[in-house]
Amino acid sequence: MKLTEPVGNTLYAPFFIRCALGAYLLLAGLLKLDSLDGFVVQVQQLGVLPKHIATVVGILLPYLEIVSGTMLILGMWTTLGAIIACILLGAFIYVFGIFPNRGHLFNKDVILFAAGLSIMYSGAGAFSVDRFRKQG
Repeated sequence: MKLTEPVGNTLYAPFFIRCALGAYLLLAGLLKLDSLDGFVVQVQQLGVLPKHIATVVGILLPYLEIVSGTMLILGMWTTLGAIIACILLGAFIYVFGIFPNRGHLFNKDVILFAAGLSIMYSGAGAFSVDRFRKQG
């Protein structure tokens, strides 16, 4: 085994990344959907958007996270799912910054954004609907 070579098949790397990012987005969306009214109020209190637009964003955001997460987990329309994820995560980085609070070292959304970019460039990888459709 050479330490400069991959340990296994490189087809599995996108699979692990998209499943982790997809699970995170799916669970985050479901948690926000569980208390949607409270989440809408939180989005309005950020003060980044006008109140009526913040209400629409607060309602749509959990659904976009759920749809994007599901697409990534299944590997179905993976590039679209990764684009949606990167748009959402880019917005989170814009709103909260790279270093959000003194208590946190780093905004985790930057790392998740990089994972989304990785999926956009590498494709779905192993065990995906996209790969199954491509191979026939």
